[in-house]
Amino acid sequence: MQIREVFDRKRFVFLDGGMGTQLQARGLQPGQKPELAALEMPEVLTAIHTDYANAGADILLANTFGANAKKLTGCGYTVEEVVSASIACARKAAETTGACVALDIGPLGELLVPAGTLAFEDAYNEFAQVIRAGAAAGADLVFLETMTDLYELKAAILAARENCDLPVFTSMSFESRGRTFTGCTVESYAVTAAGLGVDAVGINCSLGPKEIFPMAKRLTEALPGSFPVFVKPNAGLPRADGSGYDITPQLYAMQMKPYRELGLFAAGGCCGTTPEFIQLLNGVFADCRPGRPDHPMKSVVCSPMDCVDVDGITVVGERINPTGKKRFQQALREGDMNYVLEQAVSQTEAGAQILDVNVGAPGVDEPALMEQVVKALQSVTSLPLQLDSSNVEALARGLRVYNGKPIVNSTNGEPEKLAAILPLCKKYGAAIVGLAIDEKGIQPKAADRVAIARRITEAALAAGI
Repeated sequence: MQIREVFDRKRFVFLDGGMGTQLQARGLQPGQKPELAALEMPEVLTAIHTDYANAGADILLANTFGANAKKLTGCGYTVEEVVSASIACARKAAETTGACVALDIGPLGELLVPAGTLAFEDAYNEFAQVIRAGAAAGADLVFLETMTDLYELKAAILAARENCDLPVFTSMSFESRGRTFTGCTVESYAVTAAGLGVDAVGINCSLGPKEIFPMAKRLTEALPGSFPVFVKPNAGLPRADGSGYDITPQLYAMQMKPYRELGLFAAGGCCGTTPEFIQLLNGVFADCRPGRPDHPMKSVVCSPMDCVDVDGITVVGERINPTGKKRFQQALREGDMNYVLEQAVSQTEAGAQILDVNVGAPGVDEPALMEQVVKALQSVTSLPLQLDSSNVEALARGLRVYNGKPIVNSTNGEPEKLAAILPLCKKYGAAIVGLAIDEKGIQPKAADRVAIARRITEAALAAGI
């Protein structure tokens, strides 16, 4: 299967199954790094890939899940050596069936600031190194999986988009409560990843088919019918005695049948699944065609933990703004984040649904300050943010480090303004406020203001927003 055929929607796409559990079953020793299998046990790794290809997998995930600089420290091999060898094993297995090979990338193993100590930019650089290595080694696509932190996922998506031209799949792991370990909702994941321009989104790991189904349903409902969605559940849950997972291939296939109703694009397996699981999945989805009926889509802005549907009066807190506020201007010049954060907390307690963020005070470095304030605010409030600036660089800095889908305040109908702001909103998946004015100011006739609003709307749609 050529990578372009994956997206032609003519037939269902089958992913492969578990890798770590297969390596353990075939001789990986305790303490041995699974990421080094392509260098230390290449015949075994190639055999696993071959078994999945023969079972009907259209996409083989290379054994690169943890092949990043942090996890490979001290192993004696570089990221590039491990990635290249791993993709070569998958490529060799794919020769007989024509399967595609994905560069598989998992979490870095550290929480990002503010929850942890890893800086967003450092995470980006770690992912970028792996992605450049994968693209150079001949991967057909980038597969970001088992993510639990939306911020880390954003760093990985940006690294993929800015360091290669391959398709990007993303997958997060959710707990039974319907959120990831860090609290991210299904809906926040969906709109953020789609807004950042990924090619498919999914759910994998943590749970079995039965437990993941309601979350997969929410994922399909949060996206247009044409947007590709996939799942890779575990083989149920781990047994208490450590002897494996609790459902058989036959039961797995039976529990996957309800997914036929969701109009998925692809399916496979995660921990505990084997080639037999994938072979039986082929029977479950053999006559399915990707795609779902279109349904009305809400306008949404979000942080990882809170989604706000902009479908009526939406309350925006406007006090994080130095205009006419000498004390606020002083706080910004002095870098007094406590004063800024107090404004955020008080507005949150007063019922704001979104917080406007404007740091354009005289005598400050607005781009640097916008980035600093956005990061600080997201450490104390889960409300979505509205980034408010006429400084394009400040908007770009704030949008890049924002965790979720923000809204930009604002653009008007001036061609230069639209040309500067809309590409930023597209790249970072932001919504935007449109002001029905242009270079001539506020038009006295309603029809003229409507014409400007239409111009803004058409420009946004043309930009892919």
